[in-house]
Parts: sequence; C-alpha cells; structure tokens
Amino acid sequence: MTRFIHETSRKQVNMPKVLEFSWLRKENLTEAKPLLKHQKLESFLEMTGNVYPDLVKVFYSNLIQDGKNLVSHVKGVKLKITREIWSNVGGIKYSIMKVSKGNTAGIQGFNKMQFYRSCVGNPTEPVARFHVGNLTLIPRLLAYIIAWQLTPRGSNHATLHEEDLIMLYSIMNQLKVNWVSTMVEHMLKSTRLPDYRFPYAIFVSKLIDYFEVDTANERNDTIKAASEIDNSTLLKMGF
Repeated sequence: MTRFIHETSRKQVNMPKVLEFSWLRKENLTEAKPLLKHQKLESFLEMTGNVYPDLVKVFYSNLIQDGKNLVSHVKGVKLKITREIWSNVGGIKYSIMKVSKGNTAGIQGFNKMQFYRSCVGNPTEPVARFHVGNLTLIPRLLAYIIAWQLTPRGSNHATLHEEDLIMLYSIMNQLKVNWVSTMVEHMLKSTRLPDYRFPYAIFVSKLIDYFEVDTANERNDTIKAASEIDNSTLLKMGF
C-alpha cells in the first residue's frame, strides 16, 4: 500500500494504440500484413476495449514473477498469467527465440549497422544514430508498432534501440519471436524503473475481466479513435 501511494499511483499508464489489419489491406500495405501475421500478432495488435487505469496500476504494483508465470493480486483476486492465459486473452503463443539486447544467438546474418542501412532511403549516407525518420515506409511502420504496441515506451520514439532493431530484423525476416518472453520482461521492467510507464493497458484490463475482478465502481476509460494507427499516423511520419 505504501509503495502504491508513493510510487505506483504517480506513474502514468502508457496510452495504448490499436492497429486494424483491415486498414493495412485497404491502404495496400501488403508487405507489412503477412509479416505481422507470421508472428501471430494479429489478435494482440487489434485488441481494443475499455481500460481500468487505476486497477492497471494496482496490477503492476503487485506484479511478481513466479517461475515462468507472472502473478499479481487485484482487489483480493489472484491473477496468475500462464501460457494458456497469454493465448486465450492476448492471442499470443510461446515461441522459441528470445529477443533482447546482446542476445543475437540464432539470428543469422544480423548486423545492426548493415540492417539499418538496408532499411533507409539512402544507404550511403553516414549514420550518426539509428533514427526512425530515415526509414522507408514498411520498416518505419513496423518500427512504430514496436515502439507503441509491442514494447511501448513513454518517450524517445524517434530512436531505434538495439532491441528495436533485433525485433524489426526478426519480423522482416520472418523469424518467430517469443513475444511472451519479450512482453514479460517489459512489464517487469516497468515496475522497477521510475521513468517507465505501465504498458499493455488493454491487455491488463482484459485480464482483470477474465479473472472476474469486481470493476463496478472503477474508473473505466474508452479507447479513443486517436489511438488507432491509420492514415494520420503515416502523414505525421511524412508519407
């Protein structure tokens, strides 16, 4: 309770984004759609619904890792997030390859500088930093999805970190990523680091509903249209 009052309650919940695969089809972004489908990410990226921001903070305040599972308590209800829960609620299934900084074993041919140059409009330009603004359309869109949906952060969306490049490389080369492991690590990191916002608000809210936590008198926010990834997103990118 003390930790919640003085730490958790003051942190922000990351504003969730929603991607509709029908929009990808409508705008003829045909390269991105099969790459994301290959990762079995359609259900998670299209996930929408109401969010309980206060209960999301309670969830993260009590979040721990118990073996391979995440466990939290919300209003006296134990939420144990097993492999089956990830699949049933989030549509995410376990895979073999874990992706993280410095962990490129099993990722054949990955060189972050070479890969970055292959994704930019002018590969001969000198590279001072890995900036998303130099990417061509499909890599830029996928990098946006990584930074806003798969491993969302509250700031610095313009820079590609090493983990971003590894995930982008894996998606574009159809190497299946263990997204459960990636997301678990991201969730736990948000509980430790003060500058991290709490991610996956829609998914966590769906967990709260799945475990039948009483939400009758709780704040309940509806995801706004501004949260959708659409043509306005591409216009802001300069396309």
